[in-house]
Amino acid sequence: MASREEWCADKITKLLNEELRITTLNEIKDHFTSVPQDEAARTANILQLPLVFDCLNNSNTEQVDLACEVLSLCMNNLNLGESTSKYGVSLERALTHPYASVKLMSLTEIERSLTAEQVINELCHRKTLVINIVRCLEGDDLAVVKKSSTILTKIATTEMGINLLVSSDILVVIYEVMTASEVIRLRVYELVVSISKESEENFIILQSTGLVNQILEELDNNDILLKMNILELLTQLGTSRHGYTYLESNGILNKMFLLFDENQDPVAVQLCEPGVLKFFGHIAHWRPIEVLSKYPKFFDRLFSNLETGNLTIVSVSLDTLGHIAELNEGKIALDSTGNKMKYAVKVIIKLLPSLPNDVRITALNCLEKLVKIGEYRNEISSISRKWYNLFGDIPMDLIVKYSKNPFPETRVAGLSILRAVCGHYWGHEDIRNTPGLIEFLLDRLVESVKECKEVKFEIIKILSTSEVFDQSIRTRLQTYVKEGPFYVYTVTEVAVEGND
Repeated sequence: MASREEWCADKITKLLNEELRITTLNEIKDHFTSVPQDEAARTANILQLPLVFDCLNNSNTEQVDLACEVLSLCMNNLNLGESTSKYGVSLERALTHPYASVKLMSLTEIERSLTAEQVINELCHRKTLVINIVRCLEGDDLAVVKKSSTILTKIATTEMGINLLVSSDILVVIYEVMTASEVIRLRVYELVVSISKESEENFIILQSTGLVNQILEELDNNDILLKMNILELLTQLGTSRHGYTYLESNGILNKMFLLFDENQDPVAVQLCEPGVLKFFGHIAHWRPIEVLSKYPKFFDRLFSNLETGNLTIVSVSLDTLGHIAELNEGKIALDSTGNKMKYAVKVIIKLLPSLPNDVRITALNCLEKLVKIGEYRNEISSISRKWYNLFGDIPMDLIVKYSKNPFPETRVAGLSILRAVCGHYWGHEDIRNTPGLIEFLLDRLVESVKECKEVKFEIIKILSTSEVFDQSIRTRLQTYVKEGPFYVYTVTEVAVEGND
């Protein structure tokens, strides 16, 4: 039997013969997929991969694909950072290959290596390699684009990396790539925002390049679709404290709010409003009191939108309202609007029966967030109860109605509101006082959908420790919990021998 070294030498010799390359590549592939990992690692360190990389320089797609597979198998068995150290030039060239599969192979291996700051900094010494990664942003293959963006974001996590990305040599390439098309320009903007929101230091460095200001200037573009994409990016930037502060201090929030202005092009308002609502909603999720004090008209717009009749706007407004109400501070902010919020809840309840199923589910999810609390506080529980009581003369009737709906997604949404009610002591009392509700929850035969069973189980698990129920009910609830969410009753049949 040939030694490991002899086996590798034999394969390399065969690879030199163009007619034997496909057969040899298949042999190498089969070997690496069949031997133990430690043997594969030893072999990978001996095999001369530059000759395998040479197999990529061919128009035969079968050979190129096989070479990619073999290279991936081999380099996966090298220590982290070893492939970029040993085969950096080959990986660099692979990034300029006409086939997307080759670029993706190279990018995947580069990404695998970037697990430590030392490896990232070593990669930064290969400026041409980084330039080629940047150029991958302008490709047609989205997998290649996504991978290159991920790598550049990782490179920016080190001081050396972020400084390299804003160096003149790299910036020239970035600006050159951006001129290719609007789509590619947006890819670069997305990368800039992704890096900027991670730390204030990164943001300040990228701001100095002019790229951040260029993103903001796009809000003045007459291209509505471009403006919508910019709104989405600024929403991400606004999730960070430094990003929010920058946007506000530069008047961007005011500029966004002006998109609601009646003097604006109605078509532009209609197309941009969902993005603006999501932007302010996301900001208000984390800073509700601040947004309410500075932009009270946003909340007015949100409430009035519920009665527009435009289902897209209604759906986004419901989703935004629920997002703001998700945290305790958001509930306090909404409650401070007084009758406006009360009226909004009544409007949602009134709309429910007439909404299309998908929008109705969004509305039910919104109601769930109005009732659901995370960290328990009496003040918050009182606010939730106030809104809950607006569900109808008997609020629980509405919840039970949707918890028994024939459509599974609607049923899950209804049960989820019931689960949210379980977070309150007054909720336990309402459940106890609702005729037939405990029997419905305990009846395993009425539910066949996995998601519904799981929500019902969570409800019963909470109620099983509640002191509002008598011992006999608690025992039944606790038995249900012990049996689990997917317990199936078995019926034992006894055969009795009788006369024919």
